[in-house]
Amino acid sequence: MRIFAVSVKTVAMGFAILMIMSSIMVFDARAAEAELNLPSTSVFIEVINGTESYFITKLSGVPSGYDITNGTYLGWCVDVRTSIARSPATHEVRLFSSANPPSELANDSWDMVNYILNHKQGNAGDIQQAIWYFIHMDGNYTPTNTLAWAIINDTLANGKGFTPLNGQTIAVICHPLIYSHQSDVQITIIEITNPVIPEFPSILILSILMLPALLASVAYKRKHCSHEHKLARASIEETPKTGL
Repeated sequence: MRIFAVSVKTVAMGFAILMIMSSIMVFDARAAEAELNLPSTSVFIEVINGTESYFITKLSGVPSGYDITNGTYLGWCVDVRTSIARSPATHEVRLFSSANPPSELANDSWDMVNYILNHKQGNAGDIQQAIWYFIHMDGNYTPTNTLAWAIINDTLANGKGFTPLNGQTIAVICHPLIYSHQSDVQITIIEITNPVIPEFPSILILSILMLPALLASVAYKRKHCSHEHKLARASIEETPKTGL
C-alpha cells in the first residue's frame, strides 16, 4: 500500500507560488484598468463656458455599447494655441483615452492631468492653469496665480505615474477632425468615471481564504494516511509466521 504524505513545507511553497501568481494577475488587471472602450468612429461635441470646469461639453452621435454616452461632461482645454467656437457650433472629434493618447500627444504628462482631476483644489481657473502647465503644446505655460502653483507642486510631488482606477476620474481626449474649409480647433478633454473593473480583482483575497482549506486538507490526508499505516502494521503483526 502506498501512503501519500503532504508536508507543510510543500503546501507553504505551493501557497507562495499561488500568492505570486495572484499578485501578478492583479497587477496586470490594474495596469489595464484605464483601457476604455471608446468608439473608433467620430462623434460630435459642443462646448459652453463652465463654472465648475472650464467647459461644459455636450457629446452627440455616440453609438451605444461604449464606456461613454451622449450627454454633458465637465470639460477642459489642453491647447492654448487656438480657440474653439462655442455652442451652437458643433465640432467633429475622435475620442482617445488619456491612458492611450494619439501619437502627437503621447509625450505629454497625462498622468499628471489625471492626478489633478482626481485631487482638485481651488476653482476652475486654478485647475485649468495647472492643466496647461503640464500639457503645453506651444511651449511652457506659466500660471499666474498662487493656488494654481499649489496644485502644480502637489502634482509634481505625487502625480508621477498616476493611473486612475475603477471609480476614479479619467480624462478622455476630444481630438478635432480638421477639414480644408476649417481653421484650427482646440483639442479638449472631458472627465468620465473610469468604469473598467479588473478581471481578477479578488484573487489575492481568494488565495488567503483558500489557506485554511489547504491546511485542513493536509491535516486530513496526514490523519488518513496515519490511520492506514496503523492498520497496515496491525495486519502485518497479526499474520502468523510460517517456517520453510
